[in-house]
Amino acid sequence: MYSKRILTSVGVVLAIMAMASLSIAGDFHAGINLVCSDCHVMHFSQGHGYNANGSGNTTALGAAGPYELLLRNDISELCLSCHDGQAWAPDVFESHGNGYVRQAGALNEVGGNGQYPPTTGHTLGSTAVAPGSSPPWSSPDGLECTNCHAAHGGGTAGNSYRNLGGFGTVPGPALAISYSRGDVEVSNDLTKWVFESASSGVTANHYGVGAITFNEPDQNKSKYGEFCKSCHTNFHGDVGGTELGGGAAGRFHRHPTNGADIAGSNLTRFLGKANEVQVMSAAGHKPGTYVATDTDLTPSCMTCHKGHGDQNAFGLIFMVGTGTVTEQGDNGVDMRNTCRQCHPQGGTSTAY
Repeated sequence: MYSKRILTSVGVVLAIMAMASLSIAGDFHAGINLVCSDCHVMHFSQGHGYNANGSGNTTALGAAGPYELLLRNDISELCLSCHDGQAWAPDVFESHGNGYVRQAGALNEVGGNGQYPPTTGHTLGSTAVAPGSSPPWSSPDGLECTNCHAAHGGGTAGNSYRNLGGFGTVPGPALAISYSRGDVEVSNDLTKWVFESASSGVTANHYGVGAITFNEPDQNKSKYGEFCKSCHTNFHGDVGGTELGGGAAGRFHRHPTNGADIAGSNLTRFLGKANEVQVMSAAGHKPGTYVATDTDLTPSCMTCHKGHGDQNAFGLIFMVGTGTVTEQGDNGVDMRNTCRQCHPQGGTSTAY
């Protein structure tokens, strides 16, 4: 359904690279970086660019147009024209060769390519009911990028991490995940939920795991979890609430994504690994910098799953704690490695 599209127009590449170099706070698809003609076409008859000599943006028109909202192609196919196989924009679809480990991993599509079948994460084109959604929700046109991301930038509630927000077709994603960037702020702003430590520029490696820090401005919530709850309703909630259980007895019936810190032997085990998964840190620490005094480290959605997905079932991160970090984890081979990042049950070995 969503074939890989590689833009061959040098003019398109140079134009979009030039836009990226002018990036401002709020990242892309906002302000001067929001260029209508990149995605929209007035009469669906365009054969050349907008410059007097016919040059300029000539993003290909889809074969089945005209499309709703004056778009040049189906929504997800249009997004992938930039966000698949390019070095100057985040590659979010299946495998990539841009030289960094993507924090969100990779989307797949209906039909899959073997390495990224629909069981491995968010599936473009899927009309399946979102797991845990209450009331049951599915995308009538198939899952599209704009179900989770705001195409015009910032999200529906303002400046939001990765433009999370969508058109509002998902039940209630009108919340912003606040963030700051290393090329704007001198240091990590602990009042923001996410910090991108790398500068922006024309490459996308500031979306890699080494550049992302998940802060915890509020010890009783996770903005990331609140966003995921927009679809996966029953999987998120407050400790002691109807979704999670827990409370004073600690008897959870769903894994907490906020309000429960890694402590005691769990923290000892977590800190004893060379490779650590991402957790929220009130001190602004990230994998490789967590320390024994971080007694408020809190797991959330991104701790166990890739936001888009990976090559493991459910987009899980099989991180045993040793070896080279990849989007699938490291030397980990199954779900035990995900759980045993924190939980020592089953023995004291850190090898599994």
